Amino acid sequence: MKENINNIIYKLLLFTSISFLVFGIIDSIGKENNIFRVDQIIISGCDLTKEESLEKQFSYLINKNIYSLDLDDIENKILENEFISSVNLIKVYPKTIILDIIEISPIGIFKSNNTNFLVDNNNNGFLCSSNISSSINVPELESDGELNIKNIFNSNEYRILHHIFNNTPAFFHVIKTIKSNDDNIIVKTMNSWISFDKNHYIEQTNYISDFLNDMNNYEYIKFSHLDVIVKSRNTI
Repeated sequence: MKENINNIIYKLLLFTSISFLVFGIIDSIGKENNIFRVDQIIISGCDLTKEESLEKQFSYLINKNIYSLDLDDIENKILENEFISSVNLIKVYPKTIILDIIEISPIGIFKSNNTNFLVDNNNNGFLCSSNISSSINVPELESDGELNIKNIFNSNEYRILHHIFNNTPAFFHVIKTIKSNDDNIIVKTMNSWISFDKNHYIEQTNYISDFLNDMNNYEYIKFSHLDVIVKSRNTI
């Protein structure tokens, strides 16, 4: 019996020693062998962010050992870019890193004094270049003289845009501009314009889907509380 126990202990020690040796060899290969040195960084998902700037920022990863990369550190650096909401980091062995970028989703833009200000659906705003702003197809919030970057998220223009984006996406996608005056919010599409009451726009926008299929047939649609006035294009 004692001999059997000694035999078992011997085998366990032998197995443990071999395991440590094998893992040590693998770890050594992973740390020192050029096979596992990063030589390619693939970046995807960039529209607002310049891919070239990310390539330059993370060029230091080239020739780094792919096993020893700190993915949390890389992710934190990427998320410092305000146009990026999240990122998927993927190691493709033996020597490729993929940065799969997920950017913010702007729902509108405000332009004033050579300033381009993107807004998203979560009350976040981002300054951007004219090149970026011209490449993004979102409604423009036009100033009534009082609208500015500081008060934009409390404005009627942003509030109605936010509501339409969340509740009537088909309408959102045909909007070109939004502007308010003393009593109304004017929403323009390609061929028509719609006037909403400032105090009742939530109820009124809920009815706009009834007109969407025939929007091009109207010159304008005016809401007054829950009443609506429509001018058809063939009206003289």
